[in-house]
Amino acid sequence: MRLVVVGGGHASLPLLQHARRLTRDGAEVTLVSDRPELWYSGMTPEWLGGVYRQRDVTVPLAPICDAAGVRFVQARATGLDRERREVELADAASEPYDVVAFDIGAVNPGRDDADGAIRAKPLWRIERLGAFLDEETRAERRLVIVGGGAAGVECALNVTARCGRRLAVVIVEPGDRLCPSLPARLGRGVEKTLRARGAEVRFGARAESASEAGVRLDTDEVLDADAVLWATGSVGPPLFRESGLPVTEEGFAQVDRGLRSVGDGRVFVAGDSAAVAGMEGLKRVGVHAVKQGSVLRENVGQALAALRRGQDPGAVPLRPFRPYPVAPLLVSTGEPEAWVAAGPLAVRGGAWLRLKHAVDRRWIDRYRDGASYGGRWDARSASAVG
Repeated sequence: MRLVVVGGGHASLPLLQHARRLTRDGAEVTLVSDRPELWYSGMTPEWLGGVYRQRDVTVPLAPICDAAGVRFVQARATGLDRERREVELADAASEPYDVVAFDIGAVNPGRDDADGAIRAKPLWRIERLGAFLDEETRAERRLVIVGGGAAGVECALNVTARCGRRLAVVIVEPGDRLCPSLPARLGRGVEKTLRARGAEVRFGARAESASEAGVRLDTDEVLDADAVLWATGSVGPPLFRESGLPVTEEGFAQVDRGLRSVGDGRVFVAGDSAAVAGMEGLKRVGVHAVKQGSVLRENVGQALAALRRGQDPGAVPLRPFRPYPVAPLLVSTGEPEAWVAAGPLAVRGGAWLRLKHAVDRRWIDRYRDGASYGGRWDARSASAVG
């Protein structure tokens, strides 16, 4: 039996880490990933803020594969030939499968002429923004962030705390407040913080394109920029639609509660690129992808076992994914405090940052050996990163 895991994301790590059990049962397990590491979404904004180093917020995939007997192919998956049961790769090669599991995240919606921007999804692309911030210069520079949702705002909070007035930050948001999917109190609070740090917030503004010159709005006004972060929400990657799998209007793969494609019992999809039946409105935050990890691990094993018995993997009962009734979202501020949003409630305090650091470090330590952390809060907070 051949299992191909496409994407080393938050949900696929438990499956990869426990693949030795599958190989003992005769399965050949292959990971296909265009990146050699996972960028952990919970810690990346604070990496931009200088709290963490890059090695603190990434998980190398090769050591996990080596320990679990998984073959690692670093390549970009471009398609899925379901008739031939092959994952198609960018170099014209392919990987045959009996069961395939995708955890490839989402992509930013937006115009094709925004290639001059650093896109926030897939997350690894944000490495370019880190390199921009690391450049040594005495000149004041300008960063335009397109999108005032949680991702863009948390990045803005951290870079303004790190760079101060040396970096002019502009946030372009088509709505009338920041973080529109979160409690209004949080949106007002982060707007107040950003404005106090000198950031400009442009409400009712819609970006049309991004280039080396900056960002062009739908009013034809051009905002000069030395760098542009395109953080405009999420849509599904085109691979699923192009492969004929059932998808939502936004392109997310439609899966049942066992994370199995509703159109193909040999295909599983987890993480931000999946739309779970009955939970299509579930927020695409890391806590849900992490919780899907154990479900994906167990159900992929059930599908392989069904094939060994000569059964249809699309007909076997699977463990259902059950999201948290309330999934708190912790937003770092670039200071020794964080916001926590749960349902309609939002509060801010140092205890929430300590909780966030503890949760993040506990999760990433499951997949990294002996990580040592550096950081800025050791003199001011009991949640010292280091």
